[in-house]
Amino acid sequence: MSAVVEGRRKGLFKRGSAPADASVDAPTEPEKGKKSGKKSGKKSGKRRGKEKPIGLPQVNLLPAEISDAIKARKIVKAAVFVLVLVLGGLAGLWWMQGSAISQAQTSLATAQATQQDLNAKITALQPVTDLYNELTLLQDAVTTSLADQPQASLAFLRLESAAASVPGAPIEITQVSTSYQGIPEPGGTLNPCPNPDPFGAEITVGCVNFSATAADRGQVSELLRVLERDALFVGPFITSTSVNSSTEPGQPTEVSFSGTVGLSPEILETPLTEEQIEAIVNPPAPETEEAADAIVEETS
Repeated sequence: MSAVVEGRRKGLFKRGSAPADASVDAPTEPEKGKKSGKKSGKKSGKRRGKEKPIGLPQVNLLPAEISDAIKARKIVKAAVFVLVLVLGGLAGLWWMQGSAISQAQTSLATAQATQQDLNAKITALQPVTDLYNELTLLQDAVTTSLADQPQASLAFLRLESAAASVPGAPIEITQVSTSYQGIPEPGGTLNPCPNPDPFGAEITVGCVNFSATAADRGQVSELLRVLERDALFVGPFITSTSVNSSTEPGQPTEVSFSGTVGLSPEILETPLTEEQIEAIVNPPAPETEEAADAIVEETS
């Protein structure tokens, strides 16, 4: 075998030499037989390896509880493993966010200190707050009490302005007296002053009685028309007139007259709202005992 292999090597690696002898290269019959025997042995070994061994029957003698316990133990181990992984991840996240958490804690401590400082200042200024609240209550009380108070001088000034607007000789106001009865109660008398329209639904908070002199009765009528156009006055009414003839020649006659006029809520410091006026003019109907009993029965 070594001579054959050596000859083959020489024949392969020496290009210029002559080819090896055929007797050397050709294998002998025994060698072929040996090789074929080896090949058949190998094939038979492979076939035997591929053949499945015939096994004995198997019987599971473990009870079902033990099998379930083994499965549960495996599940518990897997859950514990997952839990450990989650806790490890959270720990890593906490470690990575440590600086941000530290800064947040520092900011929180600073804010808490500032809050404590502000609370101390608020406590120190509490008397000032109490004083402000008391002053606010007093201001509201004064505003509420003055809301019903009339502007006394306004009625006289508007009456004089109306008399001065009448054409002709000036009308002279000789006497003026004013009385205030306040805002009427819902369902009460709306205008207690003498009124040419007894069915009027206008609200008055006071009455003005006046006396004056005019050149003639035409000026008196014109004065009434001027007062009716003024929103401050309600229902001007002339109670009496008299003509004074002059005894001296060339002197014109005079008409002395007295009258009264109501004062509307416009004269108040705080005029009434539309809702308040509606509640006074059209108050809700009072409930009778039968209606009250019916309401109680419905609610019960």
